Amino acid sequence: MDVSKEIRQAVDTGNVILGTDKSRKVLKIGQAKLVIVSSNCRSEVLEDIRRYSGLANIPVHIFAGDSAELGLACGKPFLVSVLAVLEPGVSNILSLGKTK
Repeated sequence: MDVSKEIRQAVDTGNVILGTDKSRKVLKIGQAKLVIVSSNCRSEVLEDIRRYSGLANIPVHIFAGDSAELGLACGKPFLVSVLAVLEPGVSNILSLGKTK
């Protein structure tokens, strides 16, 4: 599976939250179906994401690239460290959470 392509399809056709703070909020209330974190995400942010996702039983996927590459995969001209997938649209992105 081309992860970058699936992320882009999810952003374009589904409902995806970009950003650390907004992603934490949807994690706390259990709305996310999958969280994707860049490989260079700060360790304290990653710890928070893992704690909240563990409580809500939401899978976390570590993206192979850094935040610049994750931003490009989303089709955005800025850095993205964390994104939360609420609805996958026509993408197959949720299968990333089943590989754990």
